[in-house]
Amino acid sequence: MEDDKKTATLRHASVNNGAQTQGEIQLYFDECEKNGVTPDNFAVRCELSIEPEASTRTNIAVARNTATKIEAISIAGKHGYFDDLNVTFKQEHPWNELAQSETDVEDHYVDTRLLLQILWAMMPEELAPDHRRTIEARMRAYKNAAYCLQDYVEIHDSSGTNKEDAARYKYFTDMAGTAWTEYQRWKKLDKWNDKHLLERLRQAIRGEDGTIKEVSDGIVFPILSALSRFVKLKKGKWQLIYPKVFQDEDMLIAARRPLSQCSGRPMLMGRSGAACEALILLTEMAERYSEQYQA
Repeated sequence: MEDDKKTATLRHASVNNGAQTQGEIQLYFDECEKNGVTPDNFAVRCELSIEPEASTRTNIAVARNTATKIEAISIAGKHGYFDDLNVTFKQEHPWNELAQSETDVEDHYVDTRLLLQILWAMMPEELAPDHRRTIEARMRAYKNAAYCLQDYVEIHDSSGTNKEDAARYKYFTDMAGTAWTEYQRWKKLDKWNDKHLLERLRQAIRGEDGTIKEVSDGIVFPILSALSRFVKLKKGKWQLIYPKVFQDEDMLIAARRPLSQCSGRPMLMGRSGAACEALILLTEMAERYSEQYQA
């Protein structure tokens, strides 16, 4: 501290709530620049903590906000749980980025919790933890985003010491981009247009021309769960490998039947073990016939 200059040099300092404050300030300056206006002078209330350990600085910032609820996604993002996931995700989706806070809401951000739900749904049965190997547990990928985030955080924490969790963590990072691609593809597949989906039951969202823009997650998640049979470790990397005999049309027809059995309601289909098993049976058959064909 130099009293005569009224300046101070801080080392290992962290701005509490810095991300939110900086974001609002940046939005203000961007708006001024856009409108050709000179920004006004203004004061910013700032709280600093000084702590040499980065992990402790993060814990202090989180604890300081006990009066204000912080979403689990923000805490996980602050601790760097999505850093590796974001790197591999951007390799396939360079114009997007994984949200690491509840304040990351701009169009280019992808919902990280949703991506984790998709990845859990597509995880091969042999790779999944014991408590996630049943059909009921697999369906929880659709029903419970918080559960998916919690399990991912636990795997991240133990991946350095637990061999099985290290393999699962590798699956998450290998498949991040592919899983999002498949989710988007099945939601917006053109062939949904001749499957007579109903708007009034929220089965699909249609554009002004009447064509389907996307279908409900309750329909898509059982499909993604069935695709877990096609996720293989090949050349040291987890990949989605479609058998040659598999056709998208077959999956759409198969998905339409359990939807009807669930009274046409996607939410019920996404929570139906019978629907999930029916689609898994289709992918198992496709895999078996493909092996026979190659033999």
